[in-house]
Amino acid sequence: MTRDYRIDFFRGLALISIFVNHIPGNLYSNFTHRNFGLSDAAEIFVLLAGISAALAYYPRFVSGQSGQAVGRISKRIGTLYVAHLASIACGFAIYAGASLWLDQPGLMIPDERHWIVEQPVRALAGIGMLTYQTGNFNILPMYMVMMAMLPLIMLLARIRLSLALAASVALWAIANAWRLTLPSFPGGGGWYFNPFTWQLLFVIGFVGGVMLRRGDRLAFSRPLYGLAIAYLVASAILVFAHLWDYFPTLPEWVWLSGFNKSWVGFFRLLHVLSIAYVVIYSPLPAMLAGWLDQGNWIVRLGRHTLPVFWTGTILSVTGHIIRESVFGLPNDPTFTATGMVLDTVLIGVGLSVLFALAWYLDWTGPAPKSRQRLEAEDPIGPRRAVPAE
Repeated sequence: MTRDYRIDFFRGLALISIFVNHIPGNLYSNFTHRNFGLSDAAEIFVLLAGISAALAYYPRFVSGQSGQAVGRISKRIGTLYVAHLASIACGFAIYAGASLWLDQPGLMIPDERHWIVEQPVRALAGIGMLTYQTGNFNILPMYMVMMAMLPLIMLLARIRLSLALAASVALWAIANAWRLTLPSFPGGGGWYFNPFTWQLLFVIGFVGGVMLRRGDRLAFSRPLYGLAIAYLVASAILVFAHLWDYFPTLPEWVWLSGFNKSWVGFFRLLHVLSIAYVVIYSPLPAMLAGWLDQGNWIVRLGRHTLPVFWTGTILSVTGHIIRESVFGLPNDPTFTATGMVLDTVLIGVGLSVLFALAWYLDWTGPAPKSRQRLEAEDPIGPRRAVPAE
């Protein structure tokens, strides 16, 4: 099976959106799709990660190479762990250096960063245990837990796909009903990206990936397609017009206020699935199939997910500091001349670095023929299937 570049393309788009959204208040964050609905790039990326995992690991698992598949998953988790430790170390170093250079000790306070200053021993323990939940550095721990669940997901899927999906829905419901999550340390509460609820998106993607591998096609329903479009339009109106407060208070697993991502509320889940259904049966996939190749710049981003996401995180931290602490711009989008110019430079330079990194990784990677052979054997590649927010 040859590599499906459309998956890489959409992951690349999600990476761009994540980078833009992670520089608070910048002008271009007004145009990402989170401003027009109940979900954002994180949900799309986790869904695509499930598809990627199915294509990368499941064929080996069901063909008598289950031990090798689990070994590859374990190796991937190790890579993610090292990447996470490196990213949080670099991110904290940038914040600390900026706080000294700019004489702004307050930079080490927001987003739970104060723990590394106030209780460094406990904070270092939390970093090693993946329980230190801080802004921009909390999605890889969630993904490591989902990857650890993957062998069980594949085992259930080998019996029946519907069994894996039913078990995932049950875990999502139990986690919401009993507020089941992993503890945050040294801070209180639970993980920002609760893996026991986010796994449902991952498993839905996994089931879709298995169906894609088999050549199965999701049934099309014209009424359902119309309802999905109507729901997306209604969600866009709700968010764009800020109508949150007109609805009664409901549990987070049913509703949501703003962008609380911990519990993957039902309506948020329905939104990302509606996007997927509408896109799948739109003309877009057929158009992309004849246009995309491995040299497409956005495809390159999606093919080198982990290094691009890692670098984008560090760039977004740097952009945040430059924007807020050096130029004194607010976290709310600004339309001043200074803000527009600065935001254009920050986003433009950042994306240029990410595109250049993806090109460099292609240039220094396997030769084209070797790459095609590897992709035919492993259409997504276990070294490529990493989600980011």
